[in-house]
Amino acid sequence: MDLVDKNAVDTILDAAGQPFSFPIGADNGQLIAVPEGWSLETDARLEQLQNAPYRKKGHSAFKAPDSFVAYVNKHKQTESLLYAQVNAQNNAAPLTIRAVFNDHQGAGLNDTNAGWCDFTASLAPQASHEWKTWTELNSKPMSQFEFALFIEDNIKDVATEEGYPSGTEMLKMALQFELSQDKRIKSAIRIQSGGTNIEYVDNDDAATVERMQAFDKFMLGIPVFWQGQAYFLEAKLRYRVREGVLKLWYDLVRSDLVVDDAVKQILADVQQKTDVTVLYGEIVK
Repeated sequence: MDLVDKNAVDTILDAAGQPFSFPIGADNGQLIAVPEGWSLETDARLEQLQNAPYRKKGHSAFKAPDSFVAYVNKHKQTESLLYAQVNAQNNAAPLTIRAVFNDHQGAGLNDTNAGWCDFTASLAPQASHEWKTWTELNSKPMSQFEFALFIEDNIKDVATEEGYPSGTEMLKMALQFELSQDKRIKSAIRIQSGGTNIEYVDNDDAATVERMQAFDKFMLGIPVFWQGQAYFLEAKLRYRVREGVLKLWYDLVRSDLVVDDAVKQILADVQQKTDVTVLYGEIVK
């Protein structure tokens, strides 16, 4: 082998031991071969050496709608979308809105201007204290003492509406329940006004009868979200007697409809202030 041939072979062998790349299609990037002894650095590592990131990404979380709106208006693009998820059973956070700023562009499946979908923000407005309090104990039986104490602590939430007892009347009824806890129920008779007359007798003296009137429904006036508007919500008063022991509770009537309306109000407000389309759903990766 002459010197020229040897140099050519050495050149080929030397090139074979170095990284090389070749395209895999128009606008689809390249494949890179990395031989043993070599390493490959990525843009993500090199990005840390720059004065600023190559592009916007990351996630920000908000509790107040106004703050979320301000952030969306600062970063929104023509491709940005809002995704809303509603869960009326989640007493702490019935609504979550996620803004995706770098969503996919174009209307066709084969459009090449796809987005990374990794620059996002979310709004999870907190449920009000009143909403969490009343929904947490919904349909849960309480002793007479527990029920009286609960009504006393939350008397301001009872709305004064025609055909429904006031907060003061509810508290009076609850206290009468509590004072009668050591007596045995003799009978419970519905009266024309819609309430119930409950007769108690002392365990020691069956001739002594105490009467009281119980309301079978009452009205609440409470907001769903923190600092939100208040909604009327009807509650049915329930009781059960087993072996002379009285248990009381309430059933909220279609609280999900109240959540739906409160959610619609927030979504309409956010969409109006940001001018960004709202979709019901989520991005699943």
